[in-house]
Amino acid sequence: MTFIIGKIGKTPYIYSMKVSDKKRVYVDMDGVLCNFYKAAKQALTENPNQKYPQSQWGFFLKLEEIPGAIEGFRKLEEKYDLWILTRPSFRNVNCYTEKAQWIWDHLGFDIVEKTIMAPNKSFLKGDYLIDDMGNAGQEEFEGEWIHFKTEKFPNWETVTEYLMSKD
Repeated sequence: MTFIIGKIGKTPYIYSMKVSDKKRVYVDMDGVLCNFYKAAKQALTENPNQKYPQSQWGFFLKLEEIPGAIEGFRKLEEKYDLWILTRPSFRNVNCYTEKAQWIWDHLGFDIVEKTIMAPNKSFLKGDYLIDDMGNAGQEEFEGEWIHFKTEKFPNWETVTEYLMSKD
């Protein structure tokens, strides 16, 4: 599949990405790959008057990895077409750049190219969605919502085992 992204002067900028025949898995970022909540709590402790800690410059760049997230992501890549699907923070327009930089630093540029930022996750078509929250269309997602940090899927080990056991 080929996409024309735009033009540089009069020359079209063409980008091509092979469509995978693997099942598609979307992975949320905040609370699934990186520890948004720990950083938000710490920022609120340090500055209780800051109503939205994620609105601070550099907030998303400093997020810690969730234990097992990178290893689990890499394992699932062996079997699935993995994409990042994250909801942007509307309190920090820099989050688009900061989230992309975090992904580049922790997962590499090839995953930055497979990153989607959308306010409603039900807009996308896929087989699985790994997400810890239910406030952005997760319940309406057409595939299976793997509700991360629940009794059934408390960590990356359980998520990875579950998905690797699927046909």
